[in-house]
Formats: sequence, structure tokens, C-alpha cells
Amino acid sequence: MIKRWQQGSGHCYSIDGKRALGVTTVLKAVPKELVGWSARTVADFVVEHPGLLQDLIRDGGGDATRDFLAGLPFQQRNAAAVRGTAVHRLAERIMHGDEVEVPDDLVPYVRSYIAFCDDWQPTALHSELVVASRKHGYAGTLDSILRIPVQGLGVVQVDYKTGNGVYGEVALQTAAYRYADVYLDEDGVEQPMVPVDGVYVLHVRPEGYELMPLEAGPATFDRFLAVLEMYRQVIRPVQRVRPLDRLIGAPLSIDAPAVA
Repeated sequence: MIKRWQQGSGHCYSIDGKRALGVTTVLKAVPKELVGWSARTVADFVVEHPGLLQDLIRDGGGDATRDFLAGLPFQQRNAAAVRGTAVHRLAERIMHGDEVEVPDDLVPYVRSYIAFCDDWQPTALHSELVVASRKHGYAGTLDSILRIPVQGLGVVQVDYKTGNGVYGEVALQTAAYRYADVYLDEDGVEQPMVPVDGVYVLHVRPEGYELMPLEAGPATFDRFLAVLEMYRQVIRPVQRVRPLDRLIGAPLSIDAPAVA
């Protein structure tokens, strides 16, 4: 049995009662060029809000201000993830003829998503589909599987992004979903994974959208499995009890021979 539940701001998964690794959690093991991005995020805030910065220092002190500035990149990243999910849900409801109230800050994104629908005429087959691999012990939730008749794209998996850019990790992410063993239907019953003709990322921005193909075939899936193994062997153990420290022996004594 496969289960998903909410924990904090994310999801957790289990397969047959055993905790499974989430795909997005595994991809944290992929080195990212985040240092420069984080620095730019903080620098932009300092330049754009000099008065507010002085107020923060005056009212909260130096330590509180440092904590606030250090957390800015994570706030921005989390906001983009939440925005992407909201845009997807709102736009799909609108396309189905539902009356919805769209927050002002999301209106440009929803318009761009609707433009994508007008151009490509997708039919939603599955949305926010929980998938899992018993063989490899991972699970995740893909954004959508669509049927797109335009240009003969066929049945495709589409991942939605609303941040400033699209990064290569999305190919690993979607390959993991594509080659999962099973998915959960609306009744929570396991079904064989849906085969797709291709994998795409839809980058939705206020000024428009871009639909881009992804190389998410067997070779990319092998790369995901390599990251999965690295996460299991290095990242997760270090997060728990740092077992790699056991590779360091006890200090040598001048009175006792070294043990190889």
C-alpha cells in the first residue's frame, strides 16, 4: 500500500508501511549554484529597501536582522513552489468552466496558463498524481499527464514551473515520475504507471509561457538513480547520526601499534 501525508510544508510517503524517499527530497543531493543566487536575493533586498533595513536593525537588533536576511532566499523559493501549485489549480478550474476568484498577484500567471491551453488544446488525463517505485523505494507527486493533439505530441507528462528560471534537475525529477512502477487512482487503488510519449516543462510567467521538451528517458532515469544512491549512502546518514564519522579511527597512542 502506498500512502502520502502532509508534514510541514511538504509531503511524506510510505510504501507497504516503510518510509519512502520523496523525489524532490532526493534531488537535494544534486549540487546547485545556490550561493550566488542567495547572495543576489539578499543584495537586491538591501538595495531596494534601505529604509526598511534600518527599521529592522533599530527595532529588532542585529541578530534578528541577520536571521531575516538569511531566510530571504528560502522564503522566495517556497513562495515560487506554492505559487506554481495555486496557478495550476486555478487555471484548470477556469478551463473547466468553474467560477473562481483569482488573487490579484496570480492573475498574470493564470492568464499565461490559459494562453497555453488556448494554443495547445490540452486535455487533462491526470493531475497531481501520486506515483511510486517499489523496486527503488521512492515516491512523488507529478503535476499532470495531458493529451496534447497540437503537433501530435500525444500523451505527455508536464511539470509546471513559475519561478524565474527552469533548471536541469527538473529532467531528473520528471524521469523519476515517468519510470515509477505504479500510481494511485482517485480511489487510492494502485494502477500500472501511465506510459507517455514525451515529457515537458511548462514555464509560466506573468508575461507569457514556454513549453519546453525534457530529456527524461532511460539515461536520465539512470542519473536519478545515481543521485538516489548518493542520497541514501551519504546525505541521509549524515543528517541522522553522521555514520561517516565512524570511518575515523580512535587517536593513536605512542605506546600501542597502529591498527590498519
